[in-house]
Amino acid sequence: MGYTLLKALIKHVEEYQKKHSSEKIEDFIVWLNNELFASKGQPHTSHDELLIAFKLMHLNKSLKKEAKSVLSQSKVSSIDEYSFLLHLGFQESFRKMEIVELHNLEGPTGIDIIKRLIRNRLVEEFPDEEDRRAKRIKITESGIRELNGLKPKMDSIFSRFTEPLTLNEKIQISGILDKLNG
Repeated sequence: MGYTLLKALIKHVEEYQKKHSSEKIEDFIVWLNNELFASKGQPHTSHDELLIAFKLMHLNKSLKKEAKSVLSQSKVSSIDEYSFLLHLGFQESFRKMEIVELHNLEGPTGIDIIKRLIRNRLVEEFPDEEDRRAKRIKITESGIRELNGLKPKMDSIFSRFTEPLTLNEKIQISGILDKLNG
């Protein structure tokens, strides 16, 4: 046995490590995929970045539009509100600004979302024992019921959204999006 494939893989790993500091296998796989399958000879243009940004914005709007149809029949009015509830369903509580920053929102926007959730009695706020200036929020029983009713419908939207992708493609795009969010 000549180990031809293993030798070729080792050469790619060495080349990758000369140019990159990341030791994550996902980053290596994305790089290797680009090395092996990216079209050679086509010049890179700033139009490429514009196209990627436009496609991401379009996907975001499509997802929000689909979610809006489900959310219109609930006390939750946006995908951000749903996401806040979802995170609060997994963790006992968050400081207000902690959950706002987790969602990459501006402070006033995140606080408005929290106010709507409080007004609809889906979350409640209470003082933070460690920092008297801060407030914490947690999901209420009503919020849990609302989340449990919405989750199967939202999961269905998310599944349909990624349905055209194979498992391998889902892994690849997740790695690529992590890199863009990094």
